[in-house]
Amino acid sequence: MLIDFQKKYGLVADGKFGPVTAKKIVEVFKIKHPAQFFGQVCHESLDLTIKEESLSYTASRLQEVFPKYFPTYSKAKEYERNPQKLGNLVYGNRMGNSNPNDGYYFRGRGAVQLTGRDNYKAFEKWLVKRGLCKVNEIMLSPDLVSSKFYIESAVFFFDTKNLWKITDIEKLTKKVNGGTNGLQDRINRTNKYLKWFS
Repeated sequence: MLIDFQKKYGLVADGKFGPVTAKKIVEVFKIKHPAQFFGQVCHESLDLTIKEESLSYTASRLQEVFPKYFPTYSKAKEYERNPQKLGNLVYGNRMGNSNPNDGYYFRGRGAVQLTGRDNYKAFEKWLVKRGLCKVNEIMLSPDLVSSKFYIESAVFFFDTKNLWKITDIEKLTKKVNGGTNGLQDRINRTNKYLKWFS
């Protein structure tokens, strides 16, 4: 997570996101429009504190979050507080997940929740190309996305989605979120971070 990045680059390893850490991230990854980047990523990750998708829900919450899979309460009850079973149900047989436990194994991790075997493989190739990891390092140890390569996963997301040039917050939100969820918070955060880089 963030603390891994701070340790790696000689910062105070307190796991807290502030101007010093933000500026180091920008320097290391040569981030264009850092306020827009952090406005989105810090909203998605609650200031870079969420490391992975929990998938531990009550039955009633399962019906709210995954209504397609749980049309009845009794069906949801079978998956209540069972992250592995839920991950394999909702992510199995898609996004490149083909093995029985892939849905859970390649669940959402990192600052923007990298999900699915195909995305993990693409991320690994991106890292290898930059000399940041070895072949199969991520595929054999996907937890590295939520620790060693936490920030990199967000940079990868912006790279592969070609988001660096988008400065309009609403347009960027739609690309990141698929809608405008949390738009006002994203605007507030972006404006806050603009002051850090002015």
